[in-house]
Amino acid sequence: MRKYFLTLFLLVGLIEFAPAQKSPVKFGEISKAELLNTIYAPDSSAPAVVLCDYGYYSEKDFQTVRILRVKILKKEGYLWANQTFNSNDKTNIRGITFNLEGNEIVKTKLKSESVFKTKIIENYYEIRVAMPNVKVGSVIDIEFTYDGIPYEWNFQQEIPVVYSELVLEPSTYVKFNKNYFGYIPLNVSTNNHWVASDVPAFKPEPFMTSSKDYRTRLEFDIEEISTPGYTRYYNMNGVTYKREFLGHYQAFTASWESIRKLLFFTVDYGFSMGYLTYLYEHFGLPLKTDTYLNEIVKDLKSQFLTRDETIKAAYEYTKHIKWDKTNRFLSKNSFLSNSYKEKNGNSADINLALVQLLRRLGLNAGPVIMSTRSNGRLSEMHPSINKLNYVIAAVFTENDTLLLDATEENCPYYLLPIRALNGQAQFMDETKSGWVQLVAAKKDKQMDVYSLSIGDDMSVKGNLTFLKGDYAALDFRNDYEKFNSDDEYLAEFVKDKKGIKVISHKIDNLDSLYKPINEEFQIVSNNSVSEIDGELYIIPLLFEQIRENPFRVSTREYPIDFGYAREKTIIVNYTIPNGYTIANMPANVSLKLAENAAFFSCKSSVTEGRLTLIYKFNINSSIFLQTQYADLREFYNQVIVKHAEPIVLKKI
Repeated sequence: MRKYFLTLFLLVGLIEFAPAQKSPVKFGEISKAELLNTIYAPDSSAPAVVLCDYGYYSEKDFQTVRILRVKILKKEGYLWANQTFNSNDKTNIRGITFNLEGNEIVKTKLKSESVFKTKIIENYYEIRVAMPNVKVGSVIDIEFTYDGIPYEWNFQQEIPVVYSELVLEPSTYVKFNKNYFGYIPLNVSTNNHWVASDVPAFKPEPFMTSSKDYRTRLEFDIEEISTPGYTRYYNMNGVTYKREFLGHYQAFTASWESIRKLLFFTVDYGFSMGYLTYLYEHFGLPLKTDTYLNEIVKDLKSQFLTRDETIKAAYEYTKHIKWDKTNRFLSKNSFLSNSYKEKNGNSADINLALVQLLRRLGLNAGPVIMSTRSNGRLSEMHPSINKLNYVIAAVFTENDTLLLDATEENCPYYLLPIRALNGQAQFMDETKSGWVQLVAAKKDKQMDVYSLSIGDDMSVKGNLTFLKGDYAALDFRNDYEKFNSDDEYLAEFVKDKKGIKVISHKIDNLDSLYKPINEEFQIVSNNSVSEIDGELYIIPLLFEQIRENPFRVSTREYPIDFGYAREKTIIVNYTIPNGYTIANMPANVSLKLAENAAFFSCKSSVTEGRLTLIYKFNINSSIFLQTQYADLREFYNQVIVKHAEPIVLKKI
């Protein structure tokens, strides 16, 4: 990428740049006071604090220099000595850890073997830095020098930031696309200079998308390059020659349509084709070569499948390529047949192959490029190539759009993994592009049935049946396969459930992805009944009682995003022991938020010595706005109170 821009600049020869900005810190020079400080007064809970994060982009050198200085305050802050960022292969890194030993400042330099690079795409890497000799009280200094502008700049982190500054020298010919996020105002904010000071730590909250959507930060892309034409005169053998050089314009992220043209190579690519060719060869080109699918297409067409059966068959067949757990929107190879032969690939290899197969089977299918949930949402107003890190498949009909992701072995075709449920994405093919909403088509569905009795020894015995469908089943299958055996799974199951002993256990439909999980336990619980003044107090829900509100803070500045709707029913049957009668049981109740966004009910009944309680808990809306937060928080408070209500039995 750098060679492309340098070629442009050398040809034009008219670069102007601003005088260098003075850095607020100098790499490798710290004060003893920075080492002596043991607490950050504005936030005494902080495990570490960013003392300074300074970046300067030089138009002359086409390079950014960044100096990051972090103070470690507690052991929990050690992870801030391990930095990860994305950059190009020309990145140079220096690092020093400073410690105070006695009255002396001791320096430990970062070694090259503690810098790890993982290739993402051509000349673009994830770089991890592990600083040496880090202790409570250490100050770490890291200097990064790399080609181009920063992909992003974080003024706010999950630890406090004392000072953060970014300066980009203005460019005559390169226009940058800037996207601003966050709620903390900046001290300075111009077209090329930004400063923030005394920024509080960002505090993540439950049920949110990536903190990147809400932290104060900037993201950058190259929007366009425009160079004027010019004339050169040169002398050869006493003769003066005139040569005209044409101007050049190239749109990169001027619009989502310009990104589509890059990916499918329908552009005037000017002086250098390197990077543009790479995008095409790992996105547009792989979709063109599909002869490796000939046999499977022939086989599937011979079966005369319905539309849904065809989609399911193509989806399950594509799982032949095993996911390597990397999220990419560009394939590893220019020909997907390589991933098919190797039976291994990234998310793009798998889902672009799925697009190919669906098309060969006569369906209107295409790729949908996106950003995963942990990577932050795409913006309609600020198109970005840097933000893209994933691709899924779409099938279009007259009535609906079906979104598919074949990376997950345990996922049925009609579910998208939670990482792909992130607002909206861009459908792109050879001729058009457009927005697609990333909405879950199914719910997390659970039904639990207890059939229990109380023994003379005050133990609770009986059977538990857990039925899990859709996202609940997917989560269970993914969790269960992490264990080496059922015994290992059961050991983990009872670890935080005091007094519970499992007598027997079985699981049905574990490998039948299109059927719900049916899990059955025979258990004994020795701490579910309390005797007080001759009366028995029983907590009906055993270990499924909601005890804490996930929404602890009184106010919230950003939406609540559950990812998908939830529907859980618990049916509790207790056989009343001989000699006892019901003195009290949870009263019937029904709670509902506006527009039925959330619903809870509890119903109780007694029939022939058997008490039945039915609890229903539904989250019907996957997203709640900040204005709905107070109601949702109170809704959970009332559910907690209701879950805590005991059954009270007294002797007859």
